[in-house]
Amino acid sequence: SSASSGSKRKRTSPAFYAVKVGFTPGIYQSWDDAKQQTSGFKNPVFKKFTMLTEAEDFMESESVSAPKSGKTKYYGVQVGHTPGVYLNWPAVLEQVTGFKGAKQKRFDTWEEAQAFVSEAQQGGASSHTTSTPISLNGRLDSATPSEVESRKSTKKQKQNDGSALPTATNGDFEPGTGPLPLDAEDGFDRRIKHGWPGGPEIEYKTQEELNLQKLQPTGDFEGVLDVYTDGASKGNGQLGAYAGFGIWFGPNDPRNNHGPLPGERQTNQRAELTAIARAVDIVPIDREARIYTDSHYSMKCLTEWFQSWEAKGWKNAAGRPVENRDLIEPILTRIREREMANAKTQIVWVKAHNGNTGNEAADRLANEGA
Repeated sequence: SSASSGSKRKRTSPAFYAVKVGFTPGIYQSWDDAKQQTSGFKNPVFKKFTMLTEAEDFMESESVSAPKSGKTKYYGVQVGHTPGVYLNWPAVLEQVTGFKGAKQKRFDTWEEAQAFVSEAQQGGASSHTTSTPISLNGRLDSATPSEVESRKSTKKQKQNDGSALPTATNGDFEPGTGPLPLDAEDGFDRRIKHGWPGGPEIEYKTQEELNLQKLQPTGDFEGVLDVYTDGASKGNGQLGAYAGFGIWFGPNDPRNNHGPLPGERQTNQRAELTAIARAVDIVPIDREARIYTDSHYSMKCLTEWFQSWEAKGWKNAAGRPVENRDLIEPILTRIREREMANAKTQIVWVKAHNGNTGNEAADRLANEGA
């Protein structure tokens, strides 16, 4: 009896080591395996659990604790393969290694690092990043940083003078692989455009598209513009689901907008994000705006989680590709363009079906769109 109880006391409980930030994020059942993923990795994040479910919850959570050695450091890559703000040095090395004229700097706050990155866009520094504001028909149309800068000089609607920039032929090269034309700015070929999901990633613009000049909504307005957005999906998560989006500026406002969700993935989350995407495209680029959403997911994506995702190359806490990146990333690009025009964009969560006039109106529009 005593021997039996003694053996019970000696029996070890199971252990699960969750490596959230390391060489290969995952859940390991031995410390030796976990140590291999964290030893030598700058600012790893890991924790031991006695239950697998707790370890899984830790991996799925979007928050990343600051390293024990001190406060989080933020690295601003101003010029590199993918300019942005990163949370660890190995990620920075990936962006600057092999890039001629790369520029990076360490900061104590995210805001300082982001300001450093934005200086390149405002000052016209060369990089591979191109501004891709979201167009109203759901496609991505290109605008160079110099075009964004020119929009700041006036608060009046820009008019197209009908002239098109000269273009150079690209021979038999695939889009994005041939030599740059003579009119290229900041390493950007204005003849190519982003494709639509399901098609080619990039493709050449038609001659008609080359002759067009994208007009940016601007206005001589004061104060913050409030916009309510919503998404709806009938049969969300099931085969045959269909979804729509709604945007409400006010009673009988001609800018109110709704429609069906483009693409094959008809989910509520994508509908909510699409509504926000259309809203930031409609709002004047130089006017401060508050965009309301009842989607806690959308609000977190655009105000908090994206910082960690960008730093980790758009991988989530479990090391998997971020869902809906194709919608989230262009919205962030548009918000940053608005910042360059001195217009702040607030994403505000509002409780659904709680008597809020704007939210209820956007909900009706989203259901009509679906």
